[in-house]
This record gives sequence, C-alpha cells and structure tokens, in this order.
Amino acid sequence: MHNLPALYSKLWTTVKYLQTVEILDFTPEADKCLKQLLKENPPLRKNRLQKDMRIAAIALSLNATVVTRNQRDFALVPRLAIIDWTL
Repeated sequence: MHNLPALYSKLWTTVKYLQTVEILDFTPEADKCLKQLLKENPPLRKNRLQKDMRIAAIALSLNATVVTRNQRDFALVPRLAIIDWTL
C-alpha cells in the first residue's frame, strides 16, 4: 500500500478501457453450443480447456471470430474462426 494513488490510477485506467470494449455474454445460445461442442468432441472436455471452450461457444453462437494467440487449444474447435494478431 506504499503507492495507493498509483494503484488507483491503474484501476481507473483499466475501468475506462473496459468501458470501450464490448464484452460478450454467455447466453443460453452459447450454453447450447457448449453442450453440443463437448458432446460431439470428447477431447475438448479436459479441465484445462473449460474456459476456452466457453469462449469458443460464445463465438460459435454469434458466428464470430476469436482473436487469440492460443492457436493450440482453439484450433481444436471445429468450425471456429480464429485469428492471431501477434504473428
């Protein structure tokens, strides 16, 4: 707590940035996509993949593209459009 003003400044900057970003919801449609995805692709049920599969399901439900550098995991998802802007 030595530099509380600096910490609050970083928090304020983060909050302001997040106000400019559209955060997509995990809707009932995304839940349906997730259940179907896991049913049809048992290897995707691994614990380490669960959060990524929720993100993939949201994207699939909206026909959206996932922007990620995690090609290894997201490339396992059939029909998921992914792009890596770090390349």
